[in-house]
Amino acid sequence: MPSVEKIHRILELLRKNYKMGLTNKEISKALKIPQSTCYRILASLKKYNYVYQRKPDMKYFLGFIHLRFADAVKESFDLTAICLPYLEELHRKTEETTFLSLWNGNECVAVEVVGYIDTRIAVGNGEVMPLHCSAAGKAVLAFLPDNEKRRLLKRLDLKAYTDNTITSQHELEKQLENIKMQGVAYNFQEFHTGINALSTPIFNNRGNVIASITVVGIAIDLDKEQLEEYASLFLEASREITETIGGEFPGFENINVLEGKRER
Repeated sequence: MPSVEKIHRILELLRKNYKMGLTNKEISKALKIPQSTCYRILASLKKYNYVYQRKPDMKYFLGFIHLRFADAVKESFDLTAICLPYLEELHRKTEETTFLSLWNGNECVAVEVVGYIDTRIAVGNGEVMPLHCSAAGKAVLAFLPDNEKRRLLKRLDLKAYTDNTITSQHELEKQLENIKMQGVAYNFQEFHTGINALSTPIFNNRGNVIASITVVGIAIDLDKEQLEEYASLFLEASREITETIGGEFPGFENINVLEGKRER
């Protein structure tokens, strides 16, 4: 039996016994999985908070991390419907591809796309956005709680997708601090050669960053000056979306992001 199937069966069994919990021996007997194998799987699930073990009876229960997944799924359906008119309006104003990316706890995934930038590099639903070199990923990474951000940065593979990709953790952290001040994340040919992008974050009613909206296009057309002009459009859209779902959008410093100078 494949490991994924064993994990699925263990979690399903714990779901059905969520009130009383089960010991390793009970799970092993019910699923006909060797106790040693069952214990190793439970240890891994416990490490990542998918299950927890109660003392002193040492029974296992589903972990609270499942609540995060449940919230993310519920919010994704509502958020997609709420964001779509904004994406369409931003697409109309910019004449570029716009899309919504959701944060699922480990990565950003595009879930709603309006328009296409090029048949060779089309942003499709389900595409994963690298946290360190996509505007969508950086817009979320910058606003994660410090402990979660540090955890991700430690294990993040700073893969070089182009010559412009930031592969230094120190440089990435500096950029994330700027994004946190300004509310806007940029990608200047860091993920795909010849492609630029801009993203702004969306927050839920608990103040957590849950998504980002992005404009992406060919670098020749969507250059630094053009992106700077679009920044206020996307910040305003992110603010309205955030407030629509009951969140509070942060106040950001009025900064000329690309030149690094305060506007007067």
